[in-house]
Amino acid sequence: MLDRSTRTRPARPADAPASSAGSRASRATRVAGRGLASSRRRFERRAAAARRRPRLLAAIAVAVLLLLGLLVWLGWFSTVLTTTAVEVRGVSGAAATQVRRTAAVPLGGPLMRVDTDAVQERLVAGKAWREVSVSRSLPHTVVVEVTPRVAVLAVRGAGGRVEVVDGEGVVFATVASAPAGVPVVSSGAATVTKAGVTAALQALGSLEPAVRRNVSGVSVSEADQVSFRLRVKDATKTVVWGGSGDGATKAKLVALLASQPGSTIDVSVPSSPVTR
Repeated sequence: MLDRSTRTRPARPADAPASSAGSRASRATRVAGRGLASSRRRFERRAAAARRRPRLLAAIAVAVLLLLGLLVWLGWFSTVLTTTAVEVRGVSGAAATQVRRTAAVPLGGPLMRVDTDAVQERLVAGKAWREVSVSRSLPHTVVVEVTPRVAVLAVRGAGGRVEVVDGEGVVFATVASAPAGVPVVSSGAATVTKAGVTAALQALGSLEPAVRRNVSGVSVSEADQVSFRLRVKDATKTVVWGGSGDGATKAKLVALLASQPGSTIDVSVPSSPVTR
């Protein structure tokens, strides 16, 4: 009888561990190969993009230059954007006609070649407008917007001509007679000085609008002392204003004393007003 304890088990194949290691190495090689191929493709795409970028930038630059050239041709040389009209804003009627005449905008040429600065300078030189703005409105119009000066005083000058002055002291017109409702400044001297005009403007500017509308004449002495006539209901009173100081106080006194008896209101010394 054989002893079972002496039986031998079949031996495992000796190359099993080597086969498993070779399989793992093969998989690692394939993964590395795929990673290398992917990296190569990404590199090639970046290189191709880098090669295309200068060509793309050059194409964009050419397109921009062509567009600019087209705009220049349309605006400065073609007949597509021709100046055919002048639109005046801020005034109408005869005043708008005067603006067009003074502006002298050339019609029939390219709109973009109209010298808007020169047009504005011509209008400003006339002094009739406190603010002037000139612009282009595609496709065919030059827009002129003006703010007219408002007459505050009329100063009689040499030869009987009357200079019209606005609230800033700018002489913007010379006429034969003062505009309706604008007080005329006279002086004991041959002509009204600039300081005298400034003093008169300060006096009128201090008055309330309702009072200022009733001033019918202004006198300025050689010492630039101001007085003026004031309509109060059915009567006309003389207001002795004095110098240019204390305008607000004097204006309040004139409004307060206008209804008091007497033909003269003297506020030249605000601390001691007098009616007589």
